[in-house]
Amino acid sequence: MSDVQGTFLTRSPEETRALAERLTCDLDAPALFLLIGELGTGKTVFAKGLAAGLGIDPDEVTSPSFTLINIHHGRWPFYHIDLYRLDDPRAIVEHLGLREILAAPAVVAIEWGEKIPAESLDARAIPLVYRVEILWMDETTRQVTIRRDVPPPERASGA
Repeated sequence: MSDVQGTFLTRSPEETRALAERLTCDLDAPALFLLIGELGTGKTVFAKGLAAGLGIDPDEVTSPSFTLINIHHGRWPFYHIDLYRLDDPRAIVEHLGLREILAAPAVVAIEWGEKIPAESLDARAIPLVYRVEILWMDETTRQVTIRRDVPPPERASGA
């Protein structure tokens, strides 16, 4: 996988999408992307890029704000989840079937990913977790910070 990490400035939605596409062009599943940013910063645009890297038409990817989960099929299944309307962490894990989704060989992008309870992320089941923070700089410019979260050794080993 092209291990893209760091802080990047993108000057258009197309640049944001291209940055995300680089992450998934040769990615193996399972992988999780926690997309974090204010309303309108480009989380869905980033998800479109992730999908494009998996061979999915990005025009088919829309925000699942009301459906909560959209599933697309490409090189790997792509689950696009939006937690904007959910505040209860139990509902996120139990009612959405998050544990089952994260256990599948798939790529998962979760908008408003900071709402996920940390204890629901099993490091053994999800070896690749990326935290993607998108900041609005001006009308077209975004600061995108991509960091691979590496679980603490005791959590990864189950101790």
